[in-house]
Amino acid sequence: MLNLVLAAGLLLAPLQDPPEGPPPPDPELVEAALVDLEQAFKKGKAPERVAAIEKHAEVNDAEVVRWIGKGLEDKDDGVKAAAVEAFRWLPNEKALAALHDALLKDKELKKNDALYAALVKAIGQHGDPSSIDVLLDGATAAAPKEATIARIYSLGHIRDKRSVEELLDLMRKTGRLRGKNGGGGGQQPLSKQFAVALHVLTGESFGEDEKAWMDWWKEHGKKFEVAEEAQGLDPKIKAHFDKYWSKQPARGAERPKRGGDPGDEQRGAER
Repeated sequence: MLNLVLAAGLLLAPLQDPPEGPPPPDPELVEAALVDLEQAFKKGKAPERVAAIEKHAEVNDAEVVRWIGKGLEDKDDGVKAAAVEAFRWLPNEKALAALHDALLKDKELKKNDALYAALVKAIGQHGDPSSIDVLLDGATAAAPKEATIARIYSLGHIRDKRSVEELLDLMRKTGRLRGKNGGGGGQQPLSKQFAVALHVLTGESFGEDEKAWMDWWKEHGKKFEVAEEAQGLDPKIKAHFDKYWSKQPARGAERPKRGGDPGDEQRGAER
């Protein structure tokens, strides 16, 4: 009888939702990471700090994130780059917040074009709508080309209506350099990148025709909603965009240039 009562109680008990997010890391891994990182940042030089960051980049723990975040404030660009790359792949709110702070506050970092582009891309990798306003910081026609490309693709990686709006606005801003010094002949200098990002977000195919994009948005923008997942994409554009956001090998001749950004080298991602 008692067993029946217990069984009935279990059946009537409310079901608990499974915990959200990945399970916490192994405590031994956390302890080892903290020992190495503290040693590297307190007594080691740049190579030791880089090695410690790279070794423990996947340990998703708040204290480990705090130590790796020190790398973003390091005087050595190699250490900064290692911290940026670690936080690019770590699904942690504090890691993303640290990337946001670095982009908004670190003026010295922005003097290194490759590192600047890598930081923008690291933020975009998370695909978080909270990054949209941050990504717009410094979005002018005078910004370094690689950072602007990373900004365009980062907005394209955030599936939010505001991304479309800001991409169209950014298209106008960066287009102010067109035709100057004989460059562009009046054409949007990053038309291929805008075409890719806008196609991925909207599924529309106006290619590099800026006016067509503007006219379409004027007619459909109020009611348009970005689909949760991209649909009906041109296979070449999808392959290009997916490759941009995938982790690239870094061995010998395969080592990606300028932070792994393909930029406008991709010629297949056209209309």
